[in-house]
Amino acid sequence: MGVHHVKRILTLSTLALLLAAVTVTDAVAQKKRAQTVMKFLSAPISARASGMGDALTSVEGGSQSIFYNPASVGWVRTNGEATFGQVSWISDINYQYAGAVIAPANGLYGVFGFSVLGVDYGTFTETIFNESNPSSYDVIGDYSPSVTAVGFTYARALSNQFSMGANVRYIDQNLVNGAVDRTSTGGYTREQIGAETVSVDFGVFYKTGFKSLNLGMSLRNYGKEITYQLDGQEMPLTFRMGMSMNALDFTSIDPSKHSLLVSVDANRPRDFQEQLMFGTEYLFMNRLALRGGMLLPTEEQTYSFGVGVIQPIGKRYGIRADYSYTNFGVFDNVNRIGLQLIF
Repeated sequence: MGVHHVKRILTLSTLALLLAAVTVTDAVAQKKRAQTVMKFLSAPISARASGMGDALTSVEGGSQSIFYNPASVGWVRTNGEATFGQVSWISDINYQYAGAVIAPANGLYGVFGFSVLGVDYGTFTETIFNESNPSSYDVIGDYSPSVTAVGFTYARALSNQFSMGANVRYIDQNLVNGAVDRTSTGGYTREQIGAETVSVDFGVFYKTGFKSLNLGMSLRNYGKEITYQLDGQEMPLTFRMGMSMNALDFTSIDPSKHSLLVSVDANRPRDFQEQLMFGTEYLFMNRLALRGGMLLPTEEQTYSFGVGVIQPIGKRYGIRADYSYTNFGVFDNVNRIGLQLIF
């Protein structure tokens, strides 16, 4: 099969994915706007990505890309990478995540990844109707909702310019083992409320060959409708397109000393209007990164900024530490920290 024929197939596949994703997201968005569940899947968690306004769809993010565009994982050429992080989200919600990827035989068989994401919603007061006065409540204890998502990722570069990847996650949401009635012995009849499901992410990544211009697309959080009691709601399906480039490509500046990555993502979520994400990352001597980003339109989240430090260890190993800050208007500001190991 000729090179031109392969390129034609890849181009048509990309266009088909784009058309299908736009059609699907447009249809479901018109059907149910602002009615999705398991919104934690849409929360930006990477400190590097959030410092850049979450515009990471077309950026090679290594193991962090498991949570953004799995096709980007296909470009990993080290033995492996691992990433860890913590997010202090709004309303005292906390996220913890970890991910790892390995590239056997320098990526000859593709890149394999594993990830886990946990959400701690804090502690809430549990109540039940007062028997003698049904308009009031009795406090009977506390409960702590939690969520765990475990994922497997596979990505592969099909040429030196094009990669594809997918991420499959099993999600266990434990909301409450709630008291629904009193028993004759003074105890409570309880009912477990929560959900288990599987979601799928899919992405493509294209290195255009023009300077450092990259294009990326992802379809995230595809899954079946979730039903709680009698109410059924959709997963937070999201389609993104992005482009990025080192703005200093048009100068004679040595990219190993200075680079200015500019990234733009177009975001189409199922439960909100279309958004644009703008991000920049200035990298000095491949050691220090300064980042800034913005999301438009938005209701509360506005600007973000971040910093990163990259330290090589020998010829093969390295460590990256990242921090980001996001302004959230009337809510608490969001802080994220992340650590990435290269081995």
